[in-house]
Amino acid sequence: MFMAAELLLLGNNDVAPLLLIEEPEAHLHPQLQTRVMDLLLDRAAGGASDGDPRVQVVLTTHSPHLASAVPVEWITLVVGGRAFSLTPHATKLDASDYAFLSKFLDATKANLFFARSVALVEGDAEALLLPALAEAAGWSFSENGVSVVNVGHTGLFRYSRIFQRAGQQIPVSVACIRDRDLLPLDTPANMRGQLRSVSDMTPEQVEEYVTRLKDGDDGPVKTFVSDHWTLEYDLAAASWPLATVMNQAVRSAWVSMNKWPTSAELIEIQARAAEQVEEWREEEISLGEVAMRIYEPLRRKPGKQASKAIAAQYAAQLLTTRSLARSNLPPYLRDAFGYLCGGA
Repeated sequence: MFMAAELLLLGNNDVAPLLLIEEPEAHLHPQLQTRVMDLLLDRAAGGASDGDPRVQVVLTTHSPHLASAVPVEWITLVVGGRAFSLTPHATKLDASDYAFLSKFLDATKANLFFARSVALVEGDAEALLLPALAEAAGWSFSENGVSVVNVGHTGLFRYSRIFQRAGQQIPVSVACIRDRDLLPLDTPANMRGQLRSVSDMTPEQVEEYVTRLKDGDDGPVKTFVSDHWTLEYDLAAASWPLATVMNQAVRSAWVSMNKWPTSAELIEIQARAAEQVEEWREEEISLGEVAMRIYEPLRRKPGKQASKAIAAQYAAQLLTTRSLARSNLPPYLRDAFGYLCGGA
């Protein structure tokens, strides 16, 4: 009511109708925040609905709901006491990027504007599992102000270019974490799909392919590509402790396709999965082959495959009671976590 009254007064001011607001989201639930922003946008545009004069509005906020409600080019980030405008002349975003972000940068993704470090990932599984992996290995995303933002497969660099500039760089570390999506040697036919295989490529071609995946790197943005194939496979292939966690998680997700197991059933499923990994280890089966066996239920035909997101939920829960040596992690994740957490 106070803001509305001030807007009415400013509408009658012919000199400098300027409204400065500090954190208008205070004490407002998200839906009401949206209504307040609609009002401010309407008045800033000249009160299109009622012909009122324009009022220039400058506000500060810590609300992702408010940050996602305005065009990116209207935002100025304040980091380390310095202001960084996101207008077109200041960033490396092009016109199509701004148009894309105006449609798809929602309140969940707008969390990136408030982070000290940002991990941009390609799916729900990464968003669910990476914070738990980092915590188990001695990195804390919460303590280091790391936001994990799921942007899907197509928009990775559209979001990362928000932080790329021609001049002074924004001091926010941005890690783009993505799958290599190349089939390892001896991948069974039923798991191949339409992906390329390293068996069809020379080492130089593989290196060139991975380099192209990092074409968007510049300034604070670095891309970390999986060492072999995809997140779940690479985790299982990284070490025996992670192979155990992933086998327990995938077997639990497989059973959950039909009905959610009871606590007692889940304990039994996960105990058997841990025993299975130990048996494979005693039989001296390679970690690569073990990883293929673990990943297979997630790679079957649609409708017959376990959910990656549910497997990630189980894995994250398992990791809350375990610790990992950093050497147990896939190298690309170890490097990414170190970058996001300031090399800690």
